Amino acid sequence: MRMTQAIYIGAALLIGFGSAVQVGMIGSLGRQRGTFEATLISMLASVLGLAAFLVIRALRSEPPQLPSPMNEPLVYVVLGGVATVALVVSMRGLQPYLSAAGLFGFLYVVSAAFLAPRIGIALYVSAVTAGTLIGSVALDHLGAFGAEMQRVTLVRGLGLLALILGVVLVRGR
Repeated sequence: MRMTQAIYIGAALLIGFGSAVQVGMIGSLGRQRGTFEATLISMLASVLGLAAFLVIRALRSEPPQLPSPMNEPLVYVVLGGVATVALVVSMRGLQPYLSAAGLFGFLYVVSAAFLAPRIGIALYVSAVTAGTLIGSVALDHLGAFGAEMQRVTLVRGLGLLALILGVVLVRGR
């Protein structure tokens, strides 16, 4: 396996782990505020992450490859400002770290656009899925974000090994 591909697969596993963290955070938000409110908070953080990313790119002379006016940094500064205000207002009374839930979703989408064409859709999805389930089992074991604690068992461990084997088999070389 080329070193670059190993790094990309490792990144996909980490993105999957981040996806499990996001699910835990959104679940906590949902218990505290409701399903749609948790979704809004997550989406606002995703929009904020995207706006920040595009502003930084534009400032580095790499504006978005979109038609005018969507290639202008000011559009994303305004979008980011609106998303920030809405996120701050929506988060009143909640633990501030939960506002980062949407950033994991943003990273998932960015990584799909970057990694899937380089390692293939099947390998990307299988590695992300394995990372998500590994992360989910770890978070359940800890009872993270207020979830019911579910200890790692031999059967769960074997399931995780089967998932990792699945990634190897999907890679197929």
